Amino acid sequence: MSSRKFNDASIKDLIKLMMSNAGLEKKYNELEIVKCYHDVMGTMISKRTVDAKVEDRKLILKIDSGVLREELSLNKKRIIDLVNERFGAVVLEAVEIR
Repeated sequence: MSSRKFNDASIKDLIKLMMSNAGLEKKYNELEIVKCYHDVMGTMISKRTVDAKVEDRKLILKIDSGVLREELSLNKKRIIDLVNERFGAVVLEAVEIR
């Protein structure tokens, strides 16, 4: 007989635990927020987004179109609400558009 003990932990929970222990959870969440931004905003805006990153609950976007940059600047609150709603938690507090 085997002396192994089986746990009822799912693979998802084990991966989260492993990432947390390795200090990778924060970076993973930042990447998921950027992915969520691209999903929420659609392909037209994603194509014009040159760079997107998260720093201290702030989404920093670099947009290559002046018109789109202005339009997104006027809708920062909406972007925050859409990403937080899709993510299921308050992960963004501000948006900076460059």
